[in-house]
Amino acid sequence: MNRFYFQLYSISNLNLMKNLLVILLLSPLFSMGQSIHEQQVVSNIDEVKLYLTAGQMTHKQPVRLVKGRNKLVFPGISAYADPQSIQFKASGTYRLVSVSTEMDFLAAEQFNPRISELKDSLEFLQDDLQFTNDQMDAYQAEKTLMNTNRDLGGEAQNLTVQQIKEAGDYFRKRTLEINRELSKLRKKERLLVSEIENMRAQLVELNYDENQRSNQVVILLDMDQAATMDSELKYLVTDCGWAAMYDLSAEDISGKINLKYKAQVYNNTGNDWADVALTLSTADPQLSASHPQLSPWYLSEKYAVSGAIGTQKYYAPVQRQQDYRQGVVSNLNWANDRVYDNYYESGGINQGFNKSGYFDRSQSDLGIRKDVNAQNVQMRSIDISELSTEFEIKNTFSCPSDMKPYTVDVKNVDLDATFSHVTVPKLDRSAFLMANIIGWQDLELIPGPTNVYFGGVYVGVSQIDTRNVSDTLSLSFGRDDKVTVMRKLKKEFSTKRVMGNYKRDSYMYEVAIRNNRSTPINIEIYDQVPISQSSQISVSEDEISDGEKNDETGEVKWRVNVAASGVVSKEIGYTVKYPKNMRVEVQRYRTVSCPSF
Repeated sequence: MNRFYFQLYSISNLNLMKNLLVILLLSPLFSMGQSIHEQQVVSNIDEVKLYLTAGQMTHKQPVRLVKGRNKLVFPGISAYADPQSIQFKASGTYRLVSVSTEMDFLAAEQFNPRISELKDSLEFLQDDLQFTNDQMDAYQAEKTLMNTNRDLGGEAQNLTVQQIKEAGDYFRKRTLEINRELSKLRKKERLLVSEIENMRAQLVELNYDENQRSNQVVILLDMDQAATMDSELKYLVTDCGWAAMYDLSAEDISGKINLKYKAQVYNNTGNDWADVALTLSTADPQLSASHPQLSPWYLSEKYAVSGAIGTQKYYAPVQRQQDYRQGVVSNLNWANDRVYDNYYESGGINQGFNKSGYFDRSQSDLGIRKDVNAQNVQMRSIDISELSTEFEIKNTFSCPSDMKPYTVDVKNVDLDATFSHVTVPKLDRSAFLMANIIGWQDLELIPGPTNVYFGGVYVGVSQIDTRNVSDTLSLSFGRDDKVTVMRKLKKEFSTKRVMGNYKRDSYMYEVAIRNNRSTPINIEIYDQVPISQSSQISVSEDEISDGEKNDETGEVKWRVNVAASGVVSKEIGYTVKYPKNMRVEVQRYRTVSCPSF
């Protein structure tokens, strides 16, 4: 008896130990599942620091965290966000466990309720189309049955004339009724097919757009106590940037000039920017964490160097950007293909769509299917200062993700400038007004096009280029029609002679400047003397009217002051000697187009 109780007791203890062992093994899993508190943090972009070819997005959102492990999921992030650039911080005390990203292509309907509405409408239209097709099939079956039984009972049956007439009337009337109904149904089918096609195209387009922001950032952190914190999420994203442009205006040559510094901003990230705090920067967003290394600094003539000394070429796309971006583009194209197949190929809500005779995607010109390109905006290289600059835009800024340029005002300054004129009458008999700005370095300009206005009139487009510029920045204000320039050949001093085996061609030109303004002007006049590149050709300088000649280029320059309503003239003359049998093109010609009749 005791032995029986002992065995029963042993079996009971063994079962109890097994149960305890199972509980102990499973308890960590239960505790882990219970300790992770997951929540979605839906937030808009609050701040954008926009670099020339990239941007740093900042989300700010208060979050309620529980004691233990918390999992924060930030959805709706641009697919082009650089995973290695993600930064997260909060206002309280916490332990950051991990930061990661993952693509969620199933969240499109959550971000755009219009997709669910269109899917429901599409399903209703497809049911209506299916019912229409069923009606057409029923009428076609009845028509086939009537055609099969037109024999009026076969040869053995004798029918009266009246019966034959009645049968003919019936077949005729019924056939007409069937054909009329089939015509109505075919017309309805065409309308339904067209409406379904348009709805599918809209669904594909909406899903494509939402796939651009299908990324989500996942933050794991541990809390010792529950608390509400202000969180901040930052990351770099490509497919956005800005370029400088300017408006330059002056009323006359005696006053100040006004410079409006503007920026053209584009956004193709997949996320719209709504009332964001915008900062424009010329810094490099991909700066390395390692200290820089000096390289040799070579000095040479400015005109022989591609860029100015002390400047750097700005090439934003680095290899790491290209590597992760290739994966992003591949994922987006895969997702877009899947969306396309769901709505245009078999499967999904596409089942039951009748394309017979009404729609053939291979011959369609809708162009619905599209791939994500590596770059959609044309880029150019510019030279900028090694010292980066930032411009904080005073007002909030909004910009949709549509790749179009939007203009934002950066700053507006009045500048002290001295005006002068430049003319090259051999090429253009106009005087060009130049504004010379001292201390332009304080304006933090970068190269860009400039719309020029003078006296309230639009003059044209100039270019601000800070390369190879000294202390004075000269900007063109276009042609000054109040200064007249003339260059004419003085025939009495221009001759062509043959002396032995040589020809001697002499030319003398007069350059006259008339100032029709009420104030004096300073003007630089440029002309040239030809340069021989053959030992058989010699060029002698006859007259340059105290001008400065560059012996290497043959350029002659005069700096003159022309009084109000005054005239100043200069002369330039030269003689070319060459063998009489040699053909020398002493005058230059330019090629233009003209009508051919």
